[in-house]
This record gives sequence, structure tokens and C-alpha cells, in this order.
Amino acid sequence: MNNYMKLLLHLKQYEGDGKMHQIEQLFPEMSTSEKSNIFKELSEENFIVLKGREPRFHSHIIEINQLTRESKVTESPMNEMIDKTEPEKFTAKLTFKGAKYLKEEIEMQDKGKYNINVSGEGANNTFVIESSNVRIENKPEFKKRIDNIIDVLKTDKSINNELKQQAISDFQNAKNEIGENGKLPEKIMKGILQYGSEISSIGSLVLQLLGG
Repeated sequence: MNNYMKLLLHLKQYEGDGKMHQIEQLFPEMSTSEKSNIFKELSEENFIVLKGREPRFHSHIIEINQLTRESKVTESPMNEMIDKTEPEKFTAKLTFKGAKYLKEEIEMQDKGKYNINVSGEGANNTFVIESSNVRIENKPEFKKRIDNIIDVLKTDKSINNELKQQAISDFQNAKNEIGENGKLPEKIMKGILQYGSEISSIGSLVLQLLGG
């Protein structure tokens, strides 16, 4: 289960209560910055209402001598309190749009279908996989396409190194799986499609990989 679904499912249990609920505890292995990226993406899509960790700024006091017109700037006493006080943690609640998206996504998974939006090089396609395993008839062509995707990933400077190495490893696993069994397992297939959705440089290549 990806992190978006994990968060939406957590909030689903509180749907309709009108209250904000703590969400940072769902991802203990992540940094605050990484959590923030996930939360803000869902908020921007209007899947959740998000609050917490608002930017806090130091304030200053300006004193002007009425006789000399000289000014003096000092830090506000509140600045020390700001520095010592932990910011209010992220809280959220599920929106109607978020609940609808969650329902549709669960229904797709229950039916063994995965509706993945794949974009890249100007393309914007919806790719639906209906079976839990995909059999690849043309193994040499599949492996060639995998190698092409890996080459693109190696030269893609728009993604961080951790994501790049993980993606390369997963595509290599897919290549090995096809070589050994001739089938692409559900878990690996979903991961590949997700990379195609998230990494624009390989979006169309992933579509070609599984779309024939």
C-alpha cells in the first residue's frame, strides 16, 4: 500500500466527524520534510484539509528617538519562545473528494484492476491492468525495453539519487522475474506502473513496456 492510501484510509474512520486528526504518527520512519511533501500533495489535490506546522517568523521592535530621529532595532522577546516551542503538528481530515477517490481506488484493487495515470514526453494516458499477474510472451523485447528504461533513469537528473537507485533495482527485479518465470507478479507490476506515473522521463516507456 502506498503512503497516499495509508493516510486516506486512516482518515476514513473519522469521515464526517468534522474534526482534525493527528497524522504524523503514521510515518515514523520519515523525516518531517518527507511527511510534509505527502500531506501537501494530498491537500493540493483537495483530498484532505491540512493544518499544522505553519511557517513561523521572528519579529523585531523598532524604536525611533523623536529628537535625533535615530532608530534602534531589537528582537522581540517572543522570538525566544518561538525557537523553543515545538510547532503544532500536522492534522488533517478527509474531504468528500478524498473519500470518493479512496472508494474508487479500493474498488479497482478489489476487482484486481489497477488504474494508473502514466505521463511522459507529452503523453497522458490511463493504463488499466486487469489480472494479478501479467504474462510476457516476448521476453527478449521486454528485457530490451527494461534496459532502455534503466538507461534513461541513470541519466535523469530531475530525481533524487535514492529514488533513482530504488527504481533501477525494481526494474532489474522485473527483468529477472520475467527471465525466470515469464510472468510479472502483481506487486512488481504495480511498482513499475507507479514509477511510470511519478517519473516523467519514463512515463511513455512504461506504457509501451506493458501495453505492447
